[in-house]
Amino acid sequence: MTEKMAYGFWGRFLEVNLTSGRAESKPLSPQIMSDYLGGRGLAAKLFSDAVDPKCDPLGKDNVIVIATSPLLGTNAPTSCRGHMVFKSPLTNMIGSSNSGGTWASGLKGSGYDAIVIKGKAGEPVMIELKPDHAEIAPCKELWGKDVPETTDHLAETKKGGKVLCIGPAGENLVRFAAVLNNKNRAYGRSGPGAVWGSKNLKAILVSGKNKIEIQDAERYQSGLDQANYLLRQAPITKRLLKELGTAGLIKLIGIIDMLPHKNFQDVTHRDEDLDRVSGEALRDLILEKAGACFRCPLACQRHTRIGGKKGEGPEYETMIMMGPDCGVYDLEAIAKANYLCNELGMDTMSFGGTVAAAMELFERGAVAKDDTGGMELKFGNAGILEKLAEMTAFRKGIGDKLAEGSRGLANFFEHPEFSMAVKGLEIPAYDPRSSFTQALGYMTSPTGACHLRGGYAASLAFFGGTKEIPRFSLQQAAVAVRNLQNLGILQDSLGICRFTGFAFSADPWARMVSGVTGLDFSTRTLEEIANRVADLERVFNLEAGAKAEDDTLPERFSKEPIVVSGKERVIPKETIERMRNDYYTVRGWDEQGKPRDKK
Repeated sequence: MTEKMAYGFWGRFLEVNLTSGRAESKPLSPQIMSDYLGGRGLAAKLFSDAVDPKCDPLGKDNVIVIATSPLLGTNAPTSCRGHMVFKSPLTNMIGSSNSGGTWASGLKGSGYDAIVIKGKAGEPVMIELKPDHAEIAPCKELWGKDVPETTDHLAETKKGGKVLCIGPAGENLVRFAAVLNNKNRAYGRSGPGAVWGSKNLKAILVSGKNKIEIQDAERYQSGLDQANYLLRQAPITKRLLKELGTAGLIKLIGIIDMLPHKNFQDVTHRDEDLDRVSGEALRDLILEKAGACFRCPLACQRHTRIGGKKGEGPEYETMIMMGPDCGVYDLEAIAKANYLCNELGMDTMSFGGTVAAAMELFERGAVAKDDTGGMELKFGNAGILEKLAEMTAFRKGIGDKLAEGSRGLANFFEHPEFSMAVKGLEIPAYDPRSSFTQALGYMTSPTGACHLRGGYAASLAFFGGTKEIPRFSLQQAAVAVRNLQNLGILQDSLGICRFTGFAFSADPWARMVSGVTGLDFSTRTLEEIANRVADLERVFNLEAGAKAEDDTLPERFSKEPIVVSGKERVIPKETIERMRNDYYTVRGWDEQGKPRDKK
């Protein structure tokens, strides 16, 4: 394809059937593009149209969709992200994962708005996609290689392409395996790498430099100018992320009593311990340089080195979930384990949360030394993180149980109460007892416990500016979480970074996407799209077997108090039920969480 893109959309997607070995270009209707926008919305629509919600997540009938947005290819800040949707092997519900880096720009430049992958190959394969050319090719020689080896091999033999691939964890069907581009940028949450591995799909190589046109340059520029101005004004986007990366949040989240400790048993940390794993410690001890995703002015990436080993991060979530949540305050041990997880292709959040569950199971006597091969799975044992990462990726010894995620692990050892997960997805590094809004976000996220899909409620209570609300306001929680989730759906569908939400909301994006496409994407229209996508994801989950009672929290958070600002806090079951009912009402869903017929 050589013609220029018309106003943000190509109007077509590539459908790949791995079983038959066929790749076919198919049209996208203008209605779908205007109703679902791009990214997460477009991927969710194409996915739900193509898959049986009751399918086996690791069976041939699961479908993978990766979609771009109409802003990708412009100079809109952070507009580099792609979105992947699939049925999750961790939750048996919709899986939804987002990544920066450069790969999505290659997909867009190849002349497609999305790629839909069906079936299962009989042997390891890769997909190569260029303008005018799509090919499914055998790649047995890549099977068993880690992410950097696969990326370097394809970059050397297929010059000019951008690589998205899995590592050994995906090949071995680790339920929280990730898919990575640029070696360290991950589609991480919900286990997409295991779905790729189940289909014998190792990599997708994309290349193309097709350019987009902007229909209304003046309107687009007005939104762009405002966005760039506001990003330069907000303290987090102006300074903190550039100076310290995401780990710069660690001390703040510790101060407000949200930082989990020892599998979410408490939020108590010594100041000197947090100093050892803070953003400042990362900067002073292991940082080589800052970096940024394509088209990103925030530069929150941390390129780090420990001895002869280097990589990216660790990011905030990784630092806490492999660190204090495991009782570990050893920066080098956390960073090395983070490097290894990226190389092997695993979600660092779920890995850390699963290891923390294993440590508690061990310390409470539910897991014995015979189960671990003599390994001391105790909180604070930093020296075992790398070994456990390797064992998990290759399903060796206790790693075979860790590879099932914390829910599978805890169920196997007959103590499900030690899995800190919602719907099977491990809770990120913010304790829900510290904020009703964060608790409700975890409960109602369509993908399980996720601060992104569920709504990053910590931002509302502490750096929400004029929109700031009390973190224990029951009256405001449902509306606040709905609004946060809708903003997140728009950000995911526009292909832009969540961190822009620290500086501004939807209005600059509405003008930019309207200017690019020539369509009327007003803030009201964007809100309608967000509600439509939320309903679509909910309907899929219900048809997959989800129930209202799945929208809850582990019992620990109702029974075991933590101290927040000098006061003991839990999330009582009656509060959970009230928040859930209020949320359903705000969403226009019935008492079982089903979107009403009129919607």
